[in-house]
Amino acid sequence: MPDALAMAYHNLSSMLDAGVPILRSLNTVTPGLKPRMRKAFLALAEGVSQGNTLAETMVLHRRVFDPVDVMIVEVAEKSGNLPGLIGLLSKWHEMASRMRRRMMSGFMLPALVLLIAAFVFPLPGFVLGEWDVKSYLFRVAGILALFWVPAAVIVAIIILTPKTGPLRRILDHIALRIPILGAAVHKLAVSRFCWAFHMLSKAGVPITESVEMSISVAGNLVVGDLFRPAAASVAAGGLMSEGFSPKLPFDLVELWKVGEETGQLDDISKRLADTYTERAEFWLHEFARWFPRIVYLLICIMLIMMIIQLAGGIRSMY
Repeated sequence: MPDALAMAYHNLSSMLDAGVPILRSLNTVTPGLKPRMRKAFLALAEGVSQGNTLAETMVLHRRVFDPVDVMIVEVAEKSGNLPGLIGLLSKWHEMASRMRRRMMSGFMLPALVLLIAAFVFPLPGFVLGEWDVKSYLFRVAGILALFWVPAAVIVAIIILTPKTGPLRRILDHIALRIPILGAAVHKLAVSRFCWAFHMLSKAGVPITESVEMSISVAGNLVVGDLFRPAAASVAAGGLMSEGFSPKLPFDLVELWKVGEETGQLDDISKRLADTYTERAEFWLHEFARWFPRIVYLLICIMLIMMIIQLAGGIRSMY
């Protein structure tokens, strides 16, 4: 199912591109939205009716609008290219939603299997009368805790850790070291940088500012640092590609250099964004394929241990 915000942006972009006034466009798009998003878009319409800019009102609804949304809309309003850049935002959110769905697909089936296994593993002991209902449920909870407590801790750390700073940098570095998933995170961060740069470049934002803004939305500080020297290179009169870290993929650096030399960096950055989005999707697909197998292997190990334990109990009875 398409991302709701992506659809809202798409519809808004289409209406603005057709020449419909901004206030009427917002009022037309709003009715079909979910409650929280509808409230935010109603606030946008009210803000516009009072003479405020979209960006000024979007800042007040950060649970709906990401910083990159506010940043792009603010630039779009100043440049006069609001329909085009809101259309790019629609594609941005569609890509992000597709990545989330791809990643979640790797977790849903293993989570269901773990839930079933937690109730099945202690079942023989309960059937044989070794445990009462309370003991059985306690063992079920214990099995679930073996998997869900570490997962909950990891999620809490990711959510509660500041988006910048040494601790976040350490976490981002660890994420890149995870087999298969790390490759997906790396490719996705590169894709997000290229996407953001493309949008900002289309809006006419100076290159040095575009680099810094794009790094801020890459989603991984370690990968973002690979692009950071590009701003200094441009400020010194050089090319962006001359400041790129040698740790970046060779094809990306070379294509970026071609884009700068031919004056087609807008198109090249978009092409690179699409390419690395596809590569990120590939690695997320691989993660979704292999992660369940690892979980199933752990379940099989637990099942073997349970069988051995049960066999030992039966042997002791005789």
